[in-house]
Amino acid sequence: MSTAREQRAGERSRAARLARHYREQERLPVKEIARLLGRAPTTITAYLHDPDATKTKAIRRRYRGNCRKCGEPTWGAGPRAAASLCARCNGAATRKWQPEQIEAALRAWNEMYGKPASSTDLSLTHATRARDGGVRLRRLKAGWSGGVFPPASVVQYNYGTVAHANHIALAQTP
Repeated sequence: MSTAREQRAGERSRAARLARHYREQERLPVKEIARLLGRAPTTITAYLHDPDATKTKAIRRRYRGNCRKCGEPTWGAGPRAAASLCARCNGAATRKWQPEQIEAALRAWNEMYGKPASSTDLSLTHATRARDGGVRLRRLKAGWSGGVFPPASVVQYNYGTVAHANHIALAQTP
């Protein structure tokens, strides 16, 4: 059984051969070939100039690098311009919320409101759209003694779910 990558390569090869046939044997313009093959004209041009995508792959290889912290692959915006940090290491380096701060905020929520925070409790979008007279929004903006509450997306990024973060934070109640 072939992989999806092999299937795409085979499809590209067939389409490139057809495009070359239409161009060289039937002398059709690129726009007409594109219409016949159901592809964009730029795709047909790419098929004609780089039928097996080796040129494109070589260019993409020049955009790659390795993370200076963990060695994982990185990508860049141009030749020899690969990012020096992978997405995970960059996120850790620019993190605004440390796990200890998130856990402290979740414990504070539990103390202030008598129940663990949910993902909707920490969501500015949900708070703004809630039809509760602005209660959720005021809660979220008021924050706690340590500052504002962390957004649900930050909690989910660090712990997977808000429920899991609550479980960890409340299990460590000082």
